Amino acid sequence: KIDREDSWFLEPYQKHSGQAATFLTHIKEGVEIAARDEGALLLFSGGETRKDAGPRSEAQSYWAIAESKGWFGKDESVRSRSLTEEHARDSFENLLFSVCRFRELTGTYPQNITVVSYDFKEERFAQLHRSALGFPEGRFF
Repeated sequence: KIDREDSWFLEPYQKHSGQAATFLTHIKEGVEIAARDEGALLLFSGGETRKDAGPRSEAQSYWAIAESKGWFGKDESVRSRSLTEEHARDSFENLLFSVCRFRELTGTYPQNITVVSYDFKEERFAQLHRSALGFPEGRFF
């Protein structure tokens, strides 16, 4: 059911065929990236942005889907390194609050950041948001 658009609380502009599949692809890609690096944390980011969804954040939804999919067959260590950031309301906050959450969890700032998102947001993340945080371009993927 999670692969159907009507299973998601979507804004009108998001209601098109393939949107649910894109969400699943993003979740799976994040899990796969984390699985390749045992030192990586996977942070699902997103707050309670849809009133109709009740007290459930986007981040919690993504984590629950990864769990329901058995972490896409990846090692159990990915699950133990997958956490949530549950306050972001937009793409800049996704990045900023994830950096803050990483620091909260580890006591340090991340050495590298990999963002999984829509292709049309790549420049926004890589140039605008990364630059606003002063994060080195060579360590941002």
